[in-house]
Amino acid sequence: MGNSPTVEVYLTSDDVVSGDVVGFFCGPGNQGRIRSKPVPNLKVPGFKKKDILADKDLEKFGEIDEHALHTPSNAASSVKSLVNYLAPMTANDVEKVRAIYRWITANISHEASHSMDDDSMTSEPSTVLGRRCTHADGYATLFAAMCKSAGVPVVTLSGFAKRFDYDPEIPFTSRDKPNHSWNAVFVEEDWRFVDCCWGAGREDEAGRWTPKFEEFWFLTDPDKFINDHYPCMSTDTKIITNWQLMKQPISLDEFNKTVRLEEVCKEWGIELSYTEPILIFRKEIHITLAASVLLRNVIATLETVDRVSMDEYTVVYRFDTLTFSIQCRPPSPGTYVLKIFGKRDGVQSERPKLLLRYNLKCTDCNNYVKSLPYVYTHAQTYQCTLHEPNSRELPSKSEVRIRLSSSHLRQVNVEDIPLECGENGTWEGVVMTPQAGETIVIFGSTSDELQGRFNSLYKFFIV
Repeated sequence: MGNSPTVEVYLTSDDVVSGDVVGFFCGPGNQGRIRSKPVPNLKVPGFKKKDILADKDLEKFGEIDEHALHTPSNAASSVKSLVNYLAPMTANDVEKVRAIYRWITANISHEASHSMDDDSMTSEPSTVLGRRCTHADGYATLFAAMCKSAGVPVVTLSGFAKRFDYDPEIPFTSRDKPNHSWNAVFVEEDWRFVDCCWGAGREDEAGRWTPKFEEFWFLTDPDKFINDHYPCMSTDTKIITNWQLMKQPISLDEFNKTVRLEEVCKEWGIELSYTEPILIFRKEIHITLAASVLLRNVIATLETVDRVSMDEYTVVYRFDTLTFSIQCRPPSPGTYVLKIFGKRDGVQSERPKLLLRYNLKCTDCNNYVKSLPYVYTHAQTYQCTLHEPNSRELPSKSEVRIRLSSSHLRQVNVEDIPLECGENGTWEGVVMTPQAGETIVIFGSTSDELQGRFNSLYKFFIV
């Protein structure tokens, strides 16, 4: 007698514990028993992503990426043929998942859909492969199909994501339908998160999608993933905290009350004095930002909900090497949007990247709010603190006291007038302002030489 054919049956449920499934099947002339194959248990991952990748040959990862990026079109005619093409370059499940992730993020484009029930865009893996475009659900189902074909345990999850249209003023509720899908794969004895949709590109505030590979969404750590991905059951939006993979899962209310961080903000280990997305205050607010990497500068922009710029009412100071303070002093009560950008030290060509945004609600202000001084990048570099004046506009033909402190500066001039340095690195002096319509600039130098290089620190407008 030849070997009997076998059939693998997979069953998942929140109410079924691994190894608890028993039963049998029967048919014309055939019968047999179901043998339980334990599904990997859910637990908090024992290692961080950086620990996993530290043990891998990153040069091999580069080869896997190149192999995936140069896949011939005829190899992607089906899930099976595509996996058969990618697999020979891989030696373990992490590398298999990497090849699949890199191919999908490079070859499948995003087609916007505001509903995961949109029938106009099917998420069947074969259809996604044929069309080469889909929505979040299609990315997740294709990734799952390829992982299963490669023999890697995988699940597809759905839930709430803080997407481009996320508004902290409209919190998610248990009655809402999920708006996003992603995956979890079992590698290195742990479940790890993967989001191919966000790994392929992102939508801007207007919903326009731009293709851009994001490494961040490959095997993402749960404590970073939960900031903008909250799992729930798609059928009845039942909250499933076990798929947060957190030692202390958070509630949906906590998820709503956490400010959304951009990928780079998580990568740089940004810590904030305010973690809520909506800040309510009187007159002015100071937000402290600390990074685990050296930032070259931090920029803040302020605008009304109608997108009228109010940048002159916010300023950024640098306390020390890694800590910054953002001061906002809105001109009138109302709602404003504060965006904070940062640039890593040593990176010359890139523009500052968006880190996060807050909704500011100012309930009261001074009778006359003065705009804040214009600050140049070097004021942050030299960790300057401007004590006075604290207004961007200065009266013409008037004596004005200038006072600032910095432990890095050796010379400070207001235009060509030198200031004197007192105790604790505080520079001060009195200058006569020019006529209305002109400006004055404070310059600083780290050199003791008279001909040393001076850099702009602050600028004031004469009225």
